Amino acid sequence: MKRIIIIIMGVLLLMSGNLTNAKKSPSELLQGVEHFKQSTLRMQKDGKVIYFDPYQVPKAWGDGDAVFVTHPHGDHYSPQDIKKVLKPGGTLVITADMAGKAEADGFKKVLTVAPDKEYTAEGVSFKAVPAYNTNKPYHARNSNWVGYLVSLAQGSYYFAGDTDLIPEMKDIKADVVFLPVGGTYTMTAEEAARAANLIKPAAAVPIHFGDVVGSRADAEKFISLLDQGIEGVIIKK
Repeated sequence: MKRIIIIIMGVLLLMSGNLTNAKKSPSELLQGVEHFKQSTLRMQKDGKVIYFDPYQVPKAWGDGDAVFVTHPHGDHYSPQDIKKVLKPGGTLVITADMAGKAEADGFKKVLTVAPDKEYTAEGVSFKAVPAYNTNKPYHARNSNWVGYLVSLAQGSYYFAGDTDLIPEMKDIKADVVFLPVGGTYTMTAEEAARAANLIKPAAAVPIHFGDVVGSRADAEKFISLLDQGIEGVIIKK
């Protein structure tokens, strides 16, 4: 009898653990996440506010614990917009080739990153991952520009940056992916859907459309091509 009770208690504990660690729904994963122009994301998670590639932001929030920039093109590294969102004492995360420019632009607390390396900024753990073009010249692989894979209590978030569908994506594990769909400089909607279907997140969000290149139709096409089990969500303001 004692053995049976112990076994039952063990099963109940395992069930409790599974419930505690149950996957969050897409709506829960995307709570506190906003998409503005181009690739601009604002995330309020784990008591932190973080931004990705702020560009033509609608408001000077000044609350960013960390701002992540993927590469130096003007619609991704925009000093005036970074200054609007980064709070005093916050960290600017950039690739090494932007370090001199960031210093000249007056940023004091800067973390430079390289692909395939892990870091922490303002208590946020993340990995810089490769981002590059395979069949166009705009984002060369040897530039060492990046996307970001951020680990938070609610889940893991992959912000791809300006990239094509690249072999490294097969190793990405994320609950949510933010993928460019506008084509010309990045993946097309079809290629982005293939990337999402390879990664198999719970939620896939199209970005990099409707401003410089691409349209809402590209975002909608992307969603229509996602495998069953992946929820496509357009959250652009």
